[in-house]
Amino acid sequence: MDTKQKPLSIDENIISIRVQKYCEGAKQYQERRHQDWRENYSLYRDKVQTNRLTQRQSVNVPLMKETIRTLLSKTDEFPDLYFESLSNDKQKEIFLNEYWKWWLVADNFEIKDVVDKKQEGLYGRSTMKLNLLEGRPASEVLEPYDWVVDRYADPSDLDGTAMYQAHLNIFRSLSQIEANPLYNKEAVSRLKVQYAQAMGLARSEENIKQLMARNERMQDMGLWDIQNPALGEAFLNLTEHYVKIWSEERKKLVIWIRVTADTEVLLMKPLEDLLAINFYPFVSWADDIEKTDVYSDGVGDIVRTPNKILNSWFSQLVENRTLRNYGMTFYDATASEKWIPQTYEAVPWGWYPTAGDPNKTTKRVEIPELSESLDEMQFVIGMVEKATASTATEKGVKEEGDVTLGQIKLMLQSSNERITSVAKFYRVARRQFGEKWYRFLMANEKWIKPVELYKKSHKGNYYKEVVGTADWKDEAGYVCKVVSTSERNQKNIEEVQKIQAVAGMFPENVPLKRIMKKKALDLIDGLSQEEIDEVLDFDEQAIPEGTPVDGAVPSPFARNPQVTPPVAK
Repeated sequence: MDTKQKPLSIDENIISIRVQKYCEGAKQYQERRHQDWRENYSLYRDKVQTNRLTQRQSVNVPLMKETIRTLLSKTDEFPDLYFESLSNDKQKEIFLNEYWKWWLVADNFEIKDVVDKKQEGLYGRSTMKLNLLEGRPASEVLEPYDWVVDRYADPSDLDGTAMYQAHLNIFRSLSQIEANPLYNKEAVSRLKVQYAQAMGLARSEENIKQLMARNERMQDMGLWDIQNPALGEAFLNLTEHYVKIWSEERKKLVIWIRVTADTEVLLMKPLEDLLAINFYPFVSWADDIEKTDVYSDGVGDIVRTPNKILNSWFSQLVENRTLRNYGMTFYDATASEKWIPQTYEAVPWGWYPTAGDPNKTTKRVEIPELSESLDEMQFVIGMVEKATASTATEKGVKEEGDVTLGQIKLMLQSSNERITSVAKFYRVARRQFGEKWYRFLMANEKWIKPVELYKKSHKGNYYKEVVGTADWKDEAGYVCKVVSTSERNQKNIEEVQKIQAVAGMFPENVPLKRIMKKKALDLIDGLSQEEIDEVLDFDEQAIPEGTPVDGAVPSPFARNPQVTPPVAK
């Protein structure tokens, strides 16, 4: 990409008006989901709101957490993401894939990946953001409230159809804003004057609703000082707006980034001039894609209402058992004109007067059992399990009654097939992330710092190499492939079995034998592509003269400038 393009000139009022309209509509479009999201999160965190009618006891049936964690256990395997060189340059391919493995650890991406999948289950959609941090790409999982998109975007192609996306609720201190060299110095100076005496979170008319919603969610979790936190300096709420504007100069839609704090504009530039990219730095995904609604339902939305019903019934069971244990009694208070009926508070061994003699002297307060509701509760749980493919067997619970091994296998197979539908959308999102990650990496190659990589050879020896963007930069580019290890192994086993059956018909067919051997080697976890190629090459040809023996193992990073890789046609 040409990063030395002539700066674009545009009327700032045009972007300002468009951003304002897009932002208002996008926020309203999302706010309709806030109450559902808040209830899902509260149920997952085992927090309930009591009331005088349906939820008198602070008890929660952990159905939401149980279901989400069960689905996570079936999809928590981190996918294998591999970059293949389109120019067939295996040397560059090795460097890039080793850098990717290093980056996963440096960015703590596997933990963020779990958070991403959990949010998708709870809210129906989750979003990750790419940025540049300390000489390397950095990822961030955004809270669902903090990412908005224009309401007319196609949920199946957000990058291609969304004219506006934004990252909300970016809290930064005044000193952090002042230290950013990209921000407008005059705007920063005005903010410093405005908040010179302010302490705590800066509130503006534009973001007050978002801030109050976040505060209420934290109060649900027991954090009561959120409205007046003890902070050392003023914090401001920034918003990053990304809007597409047609450029006559470049003859294409150009994404502009506009960073605001209250009424001040800190930054407004084409994304190409800032990060040398012209795509949204967000990767958003859902497993129940709809045509008309970006914020589709998730597993948490399926579980929410049944969980509330169970909580209500369970609360009644708890209160019923408590009241039955109190041993309360009515007694004759002798009818009198001064006797006034009143509401009595239930207390242990309480005595309650009545206007007359219920049974001549005393009468035990009768409280019927509610144990029959246990069967109804189990019915509701079973209904949720069927809807979410989170069966008792998947949770590690033995089904009641006699169940054969064949029935268990069928139930597991059916459940796995439904859970695989979630993994399908997840893999697409990870492939999109990998593609954007590489494009982001190469667009900002001058800022990417070289790193020390260590790789083990097939003999078990470690070798060190310092690599940078020049080592993996490929003019033809890379194709990103994503597949989970378990699914790949299962598929390879089936393919090996099929190839073995067919190979009997072609006993002298060398290419078929090579394919069968390669599929068999793919079953070995941890075996890299270059190691597989080395085994196959050794098997097919005699050891050439001068091949090193034990103690003279070549480095897996070995560079061979005399070997020219074939060019893809």
